[in-house]
Amino acid sequence: MALYILKKAAGCVAIALPLAMMTLSPAHAASDSLSSAQQKQVESMIEGYLMDHPDVLMQALQNVQTWQMSEQTRRQDEAIAPVWKALAGKDSIAPSVGSADAPVTVVEFFDYQCGYCKRAFDDVMAMADDDTRKIRTIFLELPILTPESVVAARAALAAQKQGKYLELHRAMMGSRGKLSNDRIDELAAGAGIDVAQMHKDMDSDDVKKELSRNSGMAKAIGVNGTPAFLINGTLVPGADMERVKSLVDAGLEKDS
Repeated sequence: MALYILKKAAGCVAIALPLAMMTLSPAHAASDSLSSAQQKQVESMIEGYLMDHPDVLMQALQNVQTWQMSEQTRRQDEAIAPVWKALAGKDSIAPSVGSADAPVTVVEFFDYQCGYCKRAFDDVMAMADDDTRKIRTIFLELPILTPESVVAARAALAAQKQGKYLELHRAMMGSRGKLSNDRIDELAAGAGIDVAQMHKDMDSDDVKKELSRNSGMAKAIGVNGTPAFLINGTLVPGADMERVKSLVDAGLEKDS
């Protein structure tokens, strides 16, 4: 903040300096630098100007805040672009529901042990179960909370190999309490999954690579908590489902 105040003050120098130079002798005016006394005179004029016009400082601070927000958005958009391209493309390997040509794509970063993710679950699945085929929902495991989170994410991706991703996803999101290994196996069996094969696939290189890729994507766009959403490339951190729904509705309206 102080840095930008100084920048604004520097702008005032541009106004005050000609006035100051008018009070100097021609010899001094032609000099390439100010003497110590001249510098103090200019600084005193700037200080006086700012004291008499506090609105200048307020405007400077507002301009700083506007610039900071604009710059943050620009940098975030630059970071999101390649991640969005990889996630929303037709050749994306992430578990998803809906057509790749849908006008609205929703990506959720989540953790199976995240209470906020479980609260958002019904709203997310309402979008996933949309029968208009206008919403594509992509599920991105980001197990960051507990060791059990990692096991659950690996189990879900292993279940995908058996065509049972959503079945296990629903079961684990609907489960309360700690997702122990035994509990995950129980839920998987109840979802019609070959548990022995699931265990083998959980240790596969492609499952490990997918989780590593998810983590890298999250880090690249500044996602460090769950849930987080990308709706047509716009990031919504946290379980702000009103914001998510608003962006989804905007995308659907734009397509209509």
